[in-house]
Amino acid sequence: MSLLSFCGKVAVGVSCLIVIAFVILILLAVFCVGLGAYASYTNQHAAQDAQQTYQNVSAKINIGVAGIHGAVSNITGK
Repeated sequence: MSLLSFCGKVAVGVSCLIVIAFVILILLAVFCVGLGAYASYTNQHAAQDAQQTYQNVSAKINIGVAGIHGAVSNITGK
């Protein structure tokens, strides 16, 4: 077996492994997206949970903004 033939077989093998890994990763991504969609669809309280989370985050942002305004007022005296 010549060196060129050996390198060609190695290249083909590596290419096949890359394609197989890509296909497996695509299938895994499809499975994860499907699982997430199913979980969202079957969760009857998803909208309520999202609304509560949004309210909590909004309250924390407002507290942070108020703190920044207070700090700026302390620094600038305005």
